[in-house]
Amino acid sequence: MNEMPPFTPRNVAKMVAKATVQLKVAAFTRNTIAEHTSLEATNTPVVLASGVFGWYVSEKTAPITDLAVDKTADFVTNQREKRQARKSAKKTETE
Repeated sequence: MNEMPPFTPRNVAKMVAKATVQLKVAAFTRNTIAEHTSLEATNTPVVLASGVFGWYVSEKTAPITDLAVDKTADFVTNQREKRQARKSAKKTETE
């Protein structure tokens, strides 16, 4: 079994992205099954099947979502460093 990664802001964002993909795909799958079959969206087989499919899709798209989270986090970190450098330069200028 996979070990749980440490709880850093970046890893939590990755988990949230995976959970969001899973929930959206599961909801879409549940609605699609309900529209195209005689089963209702609240039936246990429909809920289970859509949940499993959501997990599958979120695991398959994990490299893409992880890359997006990493790029976004790097961008935010870079912008914070630039802002801090500007503040430091301005502060030393006024002193």
